[in-house]
Amino acid sequence: MVGVRIGQDAPWHGNIIYEVTDNTIRIAYIEKFMKSKAKAGCPVWVKYSNDYFIYYFHGHIAEINYDSPEYVLVELEIAEEMINNRLFPRYDVRLEASLKPVWDTETYSAVITDLSYGGASFICEHKFDNNENINMVIYLPDAEPAKVTGKIIRRRNTGGSQTDHAVQFIESDNISNRQLREYFEKLESESSEIYQRYIKKTHRKP
Repeated sequence: MVGVRIGQDAPWHGNIIYEVTDNTIRIAYIEKFMKSKAKAGCPVWVKYSNDYFIYYFHGHIAEINYDSPEYVLVELEIAEEMINNRLFPRYDVRLEASLKPVWDTETYSAVITDLSYGGASFICEHKFDNNENINMVIYLPDAEPAKVTGKIIRRRNTGGSQTDHAVQFIESDNISNRQLREYFEKLESESSEIYQRYIKKTHRKP
């Protein structure tokens, strides 16, 4: 499984790679995430991680095939490798959050782009300082918000008005831990369903 984002403002979603050839990859066409976004020439981001590294790829859609098994052919242009410092699996998400520095009263809106038991990545117009401690309220779907305290461990300019941050969780209560666990179990179930559905499609290919 890989994370895929179609277009600059789209959420990440789980996907599978059917084939890798030179500088192109063939991924599943998932109507739920791609119907109104996937077009020839549209920018695409792909993210893959293992126990040691995180790989980011950027490219564009070269072809869309609507015959079964439906797929999107992506031509890759840029690759980036980062050390994976997380102890837990990360999940590609798009969740609203409210962030407040521990020693400040100002609250800032952010979007969580990936999440794990140990930390998260988020984009925000405000630039937090490295090693700054923040209180986070993460708005989970169909559940009460999870509340955690974290420390900023990385900040990276994305080239727009939003700045990308990485935060390590340092404190969370039992209720929020349970809410996160249930949310991750739901994401695992959804990923398994996507995998099984599209792998079966490829097996039916004549």
